[in-house]
Amino acid sequence: MAIKKTIIRECPECGAFFDTEAYEVINATLDLALRDEVIWGRIFDFTCPVCSHRFRSPYSMSYKEMEQEYIIFLDLGEAAEHSDEPTDENRLIENQIAEAREFFPTYRIRVVHDMMDLIEKIHIFSAGLNDKIVTYLGYKIKDDVTLKMKTAKPPIRVHKALFDSLKGKEGELNFGLLSSSPKPIFVTTPSRDYEYLLKKSPLRHQFDEAEGLYQIDESWAAGIDKVLIA
Repeated sequence: MAIKKTIIRECPECGAFFDTEAYEVINATLDLALRDEVIWGRIFDFTCPVCSHRFRSPYSMSYKEMEQEYIIFLDLGEAAEHSDEPTDENRLIENQIAEAREFFPTYRIRVVHDMMDLIEKIHIFSAGLNDKIVTYLGYKIKDDVTLKMKTAKPPIRVHKALFDSLKGKEGELNFGLLSSSPKPIFVTTPSRDYEYLLKKSPLRHQFDEAEGLYQIDESWAAGIDKVLIA
């Protein structure tokens, strides 16, 4: 099941503005085909009615899975862009979260601000993993690879490490790195690192679900390191 909305898009090729349909809410449990469209980013693809140019343009929406009990809000700030009130978007997200908590009190709620982060969260939750631990591992991998790549010629800049998949038999978590490298970079970390953080690490309680904490990203992970140092 999905709820749609009408949005305005500008063609990057010819500059034409046009109204088009987009998704406001996707319930992937009731529409598995739509889940694949989200994973591949195709729900954010549009075709200009004037010049037929096809382009990708993400927009704010929410994604829900009933079986695994989570909701992800993709917040790209469109409301703030079209308003003189800078807090409009914050209020909108707060209202959406409050509504989700009222109707789905057992669900995990997350807010992301990038299409790739939305897709990563879906991969993490689909694998049955704790997204706080995976995000922290990705943050540490990025730091580690960044140090190693400083000596490359030319130096390679790593922007982000995104979780890709879990290989159960091999016991590995796979990450893909967004970087300035012309070739794709993939990194694996043993699942025992995940299990250590989950069960034995002095930080393990930082990875518990916490009310009011909905944005689990690199900035949050950096804060975990500060807790460890303190």
